[in-house]
Amino acid sequence: MFINSLATSLAFVSSVSRDGIVQNPPFYSCLRRIHTGNRISHIGISFMSASEISSTSQGSEQITSQDDASAFESLFQGISASPDGLLDLRSSKGERGIFLNRDVGTDDAILRIPISSCVRDDMPPDWYDQAQSDDDENPHPYNPSKWAIRLAASLIDLDLCSNEGADDEDILRAKKQWLAMMPDPQYLRACLPLHWQEEILSNSKCTALEIANDSTYFARADAVSELQAALQSSEAQNELCAERKLDVISLCNNAFDLVQTRCCRVERIDGVQLCPPLRVVAPIFDFINHGSSQYVGEGSSNAYFGLEGEGEDRALVVRTRRGIPADNQILIDYGDSARPSWRCLASYGFVPDYRVLGPDDEPFDGADECVAEVFYNGGRYEVSSHTIPTELVEAAYASYLEEEEGARAFTMVDSTDESENIFPPAVALRLAKRISDAAFDIVIDRPETNERKMRSKDEFDPDLLANDLAKSLRWSQNKVLLACAVGLRDYAAREDTSN
Repeated sequence: MFINSLATSLAFVSSVSRDGIVQNPPFYSCLRRIHTGNRISHIGISFMSASEISSTSQGSEQITSQDDASAFESLFQGISASPDGLLDLRSSKGERGIFLNRDVGTDDAILRIPISSCVRDDMPPDWYDQAQSDDDENPHPYNPSKWAIRLAASLIDLDLCSNEGADDEDILRAKKQWLAMMPDPQYLRACLPLHWQEEILSNSKCTALEIANDSTYFARADAVSELQAALQSSEAQNELCAERKLDVISLCNNAFDLVQTRCCRVERIDGVQLCPPLRVVAPIFDFINHGSSQYVGEGSSNAYFGLEGEGEDRALVVRTRRGIPADNQILIDYGDSARPSWRCLASYGFVPDYRVLGPDDEPFDGADECVAEVFYNGGRYEVSSHTIPTELVEAAYASYLEEEEGARAFTMVDSTDESENIFPPAVALRLAKRISDAAFDIVIDRPETNERKMRSKDEFDPDLLANDLAKSLRWSQNKVLLACAVGLRDYAAREDTSN
């Protein structure tokens, strides 16, 4: 075992590096899951009901519900995506995702979507621009910190069918069809901790999630207030909302939920960045599911994305990390916003099924994406299946010395004393017991998918779904804590044997 007194964490199993892992550009979004390993596959409604999705101008046919395959093919053509015939939208075991129809090689371009076909943060609707230009305190309509509000405004404008002149008719119709394929707002709200009741949030037993949720709550409230004011300042938008008897606050929240779970930040794929990054919500791209890029194996990321081309020819391009056989699902890494599990739940509304190392597994780069929290002597720490923070070891060693040697004045280990072993077997066993106790405190039965909840809107209980997600997070924390405790006991046994 290697201990570095200056390191921030201690590993109690040998480490190994994995070369060749391509890091994905940060920030992006996709679909949403309701349980570990399951995504919502509901199709047919956007902010309102499916019957309220209006037709485009010039008497175009009203968009109606279609099965995944035909809807996907029509959408693909409508937004001028390419290459044709390579990808399919399929549902399997409650999960909807993008699959390959044929084999592809390494670094092949498997999806190309013109930026002009995306909902973009640099092209908000006129009524939002007008509201911003009338605001003396914030005269600049493209404040970099308000990209989410601009995207939400664009989605609302599309949903209200008031932007006929902004797009080509085919692209506009395709975008409306795509909007009709979004999940029911009630399902999406139930998946996001931001909307959970306090009791359900506490049931997750994750302090980090609760703290993040508090911060997000107030930021969301401010953004909704600003967007609501912009909507109400437009006579045309007010009339449209009144005609449909829409609650403006709910309309704004639904739009922000879609932005939060489906938006991506696109940068040049070659790494050259000549201007601020563009935020978009990209049809079809947002159906691609999540896989970790921190390792290579089942369920790992097999693709990455970026911006290619110049000017009007710019496109969001998805390329493969390695060769992929036909009928495999395309997975991209959601970045730091999806790590660790609690942050992924807060950001995207699902608990990722991250790989938790067992006692016989060797760690890989990024294995700490699976972490769980543990409290010790009043302090909060995050542990993984194979590492623990140095501060936690120091606290345990101090407690050990105080109890075993009566050193009451001892408060902190001198990190400069390299001769002192602050991690003897007795300390490892002490920590293993505490971490085992923490795992027991949150132990639950693994939640199973209840498809009945997804079949009928009348039967749907949002609190039941939210509670199930909270349990999923507790289950993932439990697995990490148990693996960590086993690793500590194995470490203590090896140290005893070697001494």
